[in-house]
Amino acid sequence: MKAAVEMIAGPQANLEAHGLMPGELPDAIIANLRQTITADQDVVILADIVGGSMCNAAMALLDLPNVRLVGGMNLALVLQLVLASPTDPVPLSKAIKNAKKDVREVVLDLDADDDFF
Repeated sequence: MKAAVEMIAGPQANLEAHGLMPGELPDAIIANLRQTITADQDVVILADIVGGSMCNAAMALLDLPNVRLVGGMNLALVLQLVLASPTDPVPLSKAIKNAKKDVREVVLDLDADDDFF
């Protein structure tokens, strides 16, 4: 996901990616993250699957008042958050609502009167 975001938006200093590799424990990754989060940061953790092992482990960070967790991320959501202006950030709830609109079946209507090209 990070590579896709940076291919579109360029390098992002405030974007990190942490993936679970075979043999690794989610709790170890979360423990390392806890050590890096400072009180002056607003942290949004985006997990791929609600109820997945990384999302469940990341819930342990929700005791920090500056950490928010979102499960079910997609590229549209990450791009909205990354490309938001620091002076006019997109509220997380609005970004989630917008990203949900991008999840739908795409159908080609061959009987339509409009030319596709």
